[in-house]
Amino acid sequence: MAGIKQFDRHEVLDRAMAVFWERGYEATSVQDLLEAMGINRGSLYATFGDKRQLFLAVLDHYAEKVSAAMLDALGDPDPRRAVAQMFAVLLRRTGDPSWPRGCLNTNTALECPGSGDAISRTIAKRLGQQESALYHVLHRAQVAGTLNRGQDCRALARFFVGVAQGVNVVHKAGADSATLQDIVAIALRALDTSLPPWREIQASNGKKWPRQPRADAPRPKRSSQRAAQGMGARTSGGKVSGS
Repeated sequence: MAGIKQFDRHEVLDRAMAVFWERGYEATSVQDLLEAMGINRGSLYATFGDKRQLFLAVLDHYAEKVSAAMLDALGDPDPRRAVAQMFAVLLRRTGDPSWPRGCLNTNTALECPGSGDAISRTIAKRLGQQESALYHVLHRAQVAGTLNRGQDCRALARFFVGVAQGVNVVHKAGADSATLQDIVAIALRALDTSLPPWREIQASNGKKWPRQPRADAPRPKRSSQRAAQGMGARTSGGKVSGS
């Protein structure tokens, strides 16, 4: 098309991804993007639409170029090794100074949680994909007998997603590689417990978590509450007893 500069889509998305990842969605201007991508305004709008549409394209590009490696690691035939390999991929990226700090998805979710339905849905979808992949790996480990059957695979998958997001956050905040390795090493111990980590703490303390009332449970009447309080406070002489 006359007046529209021809360019390599993959290359310009790489450049846009680097800018968004480094500066954040809100802080990145269209002019910043044009300068980094090396294209003119007409080419950007004709190819990607506005800034938001470009960012959605960048999120897809990020999933293919960066996030896919973590999901691919979960394809390891050994389920326990697969989880460890997923975190190894994450640690390699966070240890590579050529990549910006944090994670584009995590950074965006923290920077602008109300950035728009399309962006929020895309990030939620990526996290859901990681959780599902982890769940299937953990379930496979239980079937193979390498993961204790007392573990809740869904809860454990969510735990590992949370750990991965936490690693991204502290990396963004400036943590070094040794700190991130410690976090992952401790998290992987969850694979060797007979119960989820929070239940292990409960068992070691010999305490039970307080039961949460059901949302639809009837509330006690005010008069009953007053009566219960009054019975414990009165003495036979009508005076309040001291303690």
